[in-house]
Amino acid sequence: MNRFVLLLLVVSTTSLADDPFACVDPEFTDAFLRGWSTGPITYSTSIPDNFPDLSVPDRFTLVGSRVAASSSSVVYKTDVGAQAALASAISTMTDAGWTKKEEHRMSSGGFQTTVMPKRALLCRDQNDNTRALMAMAHSGPGQSYVSFQLHSQAQLQSCSESAALSSLRMQYESLNGHIPTLMLPEDAKSSNNHGGSSGDEANSRVDVLTSMSREGLLSFLGDQIQDQNWAFDTNWSGELSAGSSWTLDTPDDGKLIGTLQILGPSVGAVRVRFSVFPAEPKIGGPQSNMTIMRP
Repeated sequence: MNRFVLLLLVVSTTSLADDPFACVDPEFTDAFLRGWSTGPITYSTSIPDNFPDLSVPDRFTLVGSRVAASSSSVVYKTDVGAQAALASAISTMTDAGWTKKEEHRMSSGGFQTTVMPKRALLCRDQNDNTRALMAMAHSGPGQSYVSFQLHSQAQLQSCSESAALSSLRMQYESLNGHIPTLMLPEDAKSSNNHGGSSGDEANSRVDVLTSMSREGLLSFLGDQIQDQNWAFDTNWSGELSAGSSWTLDTPDDGKLIGTLQILGPSVGAVRVRFSVFPAEPKIGGPQSNMTIMRP
């Protein structure tokens, strides 16, 4: 009996050393540790040697780190909520010389197929080099997690992007913040969840397979949109598409138009998209295209 207990202790200790996130809900680790990296991945209960110096609040406890070919992450846990944890992390890092470039709300709305974190981009010039960190906060059962991700070129470009591109990015972030949070039916199977922008439009889309009819899904999502202060305008239904249009009056972005589109047959797999754009779009000016892929 004692030998069996000892064996269990050895196995558990080895597993934790190999992956310090083994006891963390996989839905949360997937949200801020996943990546499109190839090659080996190394886990550790310490901070990688080449990682930028971090300054974190006293209530943060180190969980561990993950190092892959194209990115590395350091994760902390805390007993405060995700929004407060992110604000506290940003405050501590800016006090240490980092600059908050922008806050990202890309994943706050749209079709909810996975738990997505709140995040902010932090930049710092050090020894003639620009360092970029994505700080992300996530609510878990009874605690929150804060991750600092160090990537390669994409975030560095955001740290030094032109004023015109920065303005477009801020406009996209603002529009995306108005995309309603949309839950899918309980039996729905989803794939190809994307968010993106083109010029002055932001959108969220997902492919869905559900037993609910296309018209039933239109009503199911429409109720949620209306509950989030959007005003119904009109709807339509055809052989291979159905949809509805909505309006929203905002204090900062003026009057917005939202369109819900469901593309596909009346029963079976469909593509669902919600788009937001200004009621009076600006003509001319620089163009930008951004796409955010979700699992």
